Amino acid sequence: MMKCVTAALSLLAASSAFASNDSETMVYMDWESHYVSEGRNNLPHSGIVWSGLEHTDGAWLWYERQGFGDSRNFVELNLGFMYQFSLPADFALATGYKRLEFFGNERCSDNELSAELSYTGVDWLTPNLAYTYATEAHGAFVEFSLTGNWQATEHLTISPYILQGWDMGFASLHHDGRNNFQFGVEAAYDITTQLNLALQLSRSIGQGDIEQQAREEDCIDHPNQTFGGIALSYRF
Repeated sequence: MMKCVTAALSLLAASSAFASNDSETMVYMDWESHYVSEGRNNLPHSGIVWSGLEHTDGAWLWYERQGFGDSRNFVELNLGFMYQFSLPADFALATGYKRLEFFGNERCSDNELSAELSYTGVDWLTPNLAYTYATEAHGAFVEFSLTGNWQATEHLTISPYILQGWDMGFASLHHDGRNNFQFGVEAAYDITTQLNLALQLSRSIGQGDIEQQAREEDCIDHPNQTFGGIALSYRF
C-alpha cells in the first residue's frame, strides 16, 4: 500500500507581484516525470500532472493546486496561503499554512506550517532557507537553497540551483539529519508578456536519512532520483 506523502511548496518567489502593491493571478499546468519530494519518489512507475491557481495581492499569496498520477491511482489536493513581511537589508520573510488531501489507494490528509527567509540583494543569486512542519507527522523538514538567475536573452531565463535538505521526523520517523542533496536547472521562456513555458531537470542524491530508511523499510525504490518536467503558465 502506498503511504501518505507530503511535499513542501516554495512560494516565496513564486510571483513578481508578491509583497508589492500589485494584484496578479496565475494559472498553470505542470507535468513531472516523477513525483519527487524530500528526495523520495512518491509514485514509482508514474509521473504526475499538476494544475493550479495562485493569486497575489500585496503581501498575501493564496493558492490551490491538484495533482493526478499519470499511471497510478493517485490524487492530491493543496490549498493554502502565505504572508510576506518586510525586513531591512534586502531580506524577505514569509510564513504560511497549507492543507493537503490525498486520495488513491489510501485516503489521508495533513496540515503544513511553513516559514521561508530569502536574501534578495543580489540579482543573479538568491539564497533561501525554508522550514516546514507537518502536524500529522509531528516532524519538520529544512531546506537551504541557492538559485541563480541568468537572463540569457530578452525572453529566456536560465535558473540553476543547488539544495540541501535535513529531515527531523518529517519524512521518516527513525532517523534525523542530512536527507538529500539536490541540484538542477530551469529554463523559462516568455512566449508573450503573460504566457510562459518552462522546462526543468533535477537530480537528487540520497544521504543519511534516505539511506537508513531504505535499509529499514521497503518504501524507497532508489536513494537517487533524476526527474524533469514541463510547465505552462498564464498571468493576468
